[in-house]
Amino acid sequence: MEHWIQTIPGENYSRIDPRAFEHDGCIVDLGCVHWNWSAPFIGKKRVIGADPFEETEPAGAQLFRGVVGSFDGQVKMTYDQDASHVSTDPTGEWVPTLSWKSFCQKFEIDRISILKMNIEGAEFPLLHSMDTDDFKKIDQLIVSFHDWLNPAWSSLRDASVHLINQHGFTIHQIGPYGWCMALK
Repeated sequence: MEHWIQTIPGENYSRIDPRAFEHDGCIVDLGCVHWNWSAPFIGKKRVIGADPFEETEPAGAQLFRGVVGSFDGQVKMTYDQDASHVSTDPTGEWVPTLSWKSFCQKFEIDRISILKMNIEGAEFPLLHSMDTDDFKKIDQLIVSFHDWLNPAWSSLRDASVHLINQHGFTIHQIGPYGWCMALK
């Protein structure tokens, strides 16, 4: 682990393999609220973020103000203390959602140095909607599995880890709250 670097000093969940800076792909930050995780890449690599409640689009980054998920359409979301969640609350806001393939097509993504997911449980359906060609585009995957929020999701986490392993990645725990790094 000593060759890994942190994008946010002192935060274990932000560990990456430094080869990301040499890899010719872009950085995709799903759940990019405040851009803190991807900030070290902005201006050095192409950075594309997605978050339904992020208001800023820093110079050198692109923003999809919506959700990347398993389908194209809309979903009702609420925002609470730096995290957005699917909502049944009538005060929730309808936000656009794009499937992984539609998102990649919209932003002309064909190679990804790092795909980071901090999407509050939506990582499970998103990962399982991806196919072999999608995983081939990705060099590193950083994901927060949210089974710690709901222990009933532990089987979803296990299935997701198995899926990621099947596509040639080795998974490493990198922090609390389900943070993992998957490397080819």
